Amino acid sequence: FAPLKSLALVSLGGVLGSLVRYWLGIELSDGRSATLTANLIGVALATFLLVYTQRRANENLRNFLLPGFCAGLTTFSAVAGLTLEPQEGGQLFLFHNVMFSMVIILLILPIARKVIPVRS
Repeated sequence: FAPLKSLALVSLGGVLGSLVRYWLGIELSDGRSATLTANLIGVALATFLLVYTQRRANENLRNFLLPGFCAGLTTFSAVAGLTLEPQEGGQLFLFHNVMFSMVIILLILPIARKVIPVRS
């Protein structure tokens, strides 16, 4: 029963994350901006939630949030596809995704470690 519960939680989180990504695509209307925004929000959330779930959450919440919601929100396939458009600055787009993601991780990780207490 536990594997089915985990599968359901990951699936539900993934659907919700995908819907947020779709909404960003509508709101921003530029595919590159929407993809970059979704990925950077996803990286920021995943970084914070990784610390949170390690310290405070149970496995069910972790499955819903990380491999579910955050994975549904972010997309490597769109980055890869947009990178293959060299006339549109594809390699620069890839660089921005990777570098901005790393900066976000470097900023969020120490903050999360400081503000999220370890469960006692």
